[in-house]
Amino acid sequence: MTPEASDTAGTRSFANVTLRTARLLLRPWGEADIDAITAVCQDAEIQRYVPIPAPYSRADAEVFVRRVLPKGRAAGTDVVFGAFDAERALPVASVGLHRIKDLDAPCGGVGEIGYWAAPDARGLGYTAEAVREVCRWGFDELGLARVEWLAIAGNEASWHVVEKLGFVREGTLRSHSIQRGVREDIWIGSLLRDEAKLG
Repeated sequence: MTPEASDTAGTRSFANVTLRTARLLLRPWGEADIDAITAVCQDAEIQRYVPIPAPYSRADAEVFVRRVLPKGRAAGTDVVFGAFDAERALPVASVGLHRIKDLDAPCGGVGEIGYWAAPDARGLGYTAEAVREVCRWGFDELGLARVEWLAIAGNEASWHVVEKLGFVREGTLRSHSIQRGVREDIWIGSLLRDEAKLG
């Protein structure tokens, strides 16, 4: 793990953070990944449940890599990792901590986990492995007290990933978010630092 995060004017920059697990390298998405992101984001399940443009173009991936990700990392509010099979260097998932806040609070901060899985990598445990490592990093390196999970109601695949790690589903936020011009109910859950099953 190389948590090269630095505090600047009360925020933290995540410009160079990379993480590793037994099978995965988690690193910032970069220019060389634009075509792979474009291809994966054609998937109907990702477009149904993840707030990305639909249809999804290469220009959307360029904006994501060149503007959205650097802005969130520099602000210290969002950090998104591409998860790559360490042997084949193929992208298997994207995992991020979003809306990070309260890092200076003595009682700990809060962040929201978000992710998608590449269609050909589903069912192999990669996403749970990557989410586990990002949550561990959030608790150990950032001092988070709580990691939240939000998903469009009915997204059972997303729930199964975090349920394995000890997340508790807390309820449903009715008509909480807009997706494709429609208000959607959102499931909310959380993992607290002393409950985490990240070993």
